[in-house]
Amino acid sequence: MLSFFLILRYNENGDAMFFKKREKFDRVMIKAKMPCLDELAGHGAEFMYKPGCCGSGEGRKYWRNFGSWMKHVKEYKYVILGENYYNYDVSRYIKERNPNCKVILFFWNKLVFDHYFDLTKDPNLDEIYTFDEEEAEKYNFKFNTTYYSKRTKLPENEIEDDVIFLGRAKDRMDDIRSFEKKLKKKKIKTNFKIITDEKDFVDYKDYIVMISKCKCLLDFNAYNQRGLALRTMEALFFKKKLITTNKFIKTYDFYNKNNIFIIGEDNMDDIVDFINSPYEEIDPKIVDYYDFDNWIKRFE
Repeated sequence: MLSFFLILRYNENGDAMFFKKREKFDRVMIKAKMPCLDELAGHGAEFMYKPGCCGSGEGRKYWRNFGSWMKHVKEYKYVILGENYYNYDVSRYIKERNPNCKVILFFWNKLVFDHYFDLTKDPNLDEIYTFDEEEAEKYNFKFNTTYYSKRTKLPENEIEDDVIFLGRAKDRMDDIRSFEKKLKKKKIKTNFKIITDEKDFVDYKDYIVMISKCKCLLDFNAYNQRGLALRTMEALFFKKKLITTNKFIKTYDFYNKNNIFIIGEDNMDDIVDFINSPYEEIDPKIVDYYDFDNWIKRFE
């Protein structure tokens, strides 16, 4: 039950538009996978799908009946479609009405499902991008990073937790729980919320509050993932320490050993000192590179 996004870029003024589809019980994953929705409203956000509708069957018809974006299809220069609940009808609708529009598919998850490869066969696609450099090279896709938005601000709160985690269990439950036990043995205060079903969902605004009250974020990636996860972006933009399984993070320009702890490579005996040491500032120009405004320019 993941959501997908559609970003439309106007010809005349370069304004970016951000659309989303909401699943009935998918509030946390909409927020987690669609960060900064409220802040991106400054770009001209609106719903592409009617809130509360399903992504298949009867609910799918709503994409044709909801949203003023359809009236402006001939004005668009670029359309960027995310892989989650991607619909051929959308790309075909755009191309039929604006053949010169560049339709781009962007993967910001690893290609772990067979249907992801089916998406790449869509004849209406002009370009395919991925957030993972290794997969870009392997499948001859183009590469663009993950993004976040400077418009998202943390509330001011006192620190209550050392390390927090929010995410789906997937096949990582044992590893996540095992790591939490290691932290607790070192008297590190944790706040882990592992999503197993809809009753566990946490609104993204509530999660932002969690971030404001912690020193460090925990990031468990898919095996051998090179691309940057959302937790990495949150740590970078909010100046929080990061504990991650992504060993390839060392290749990125913002990597700083004093800010990022790599599970399996860095010494667990040092983790208490790591968490409690001051965050070292990253060059604002480096952070800006991952901001939404600059991210979207890299598709031009």
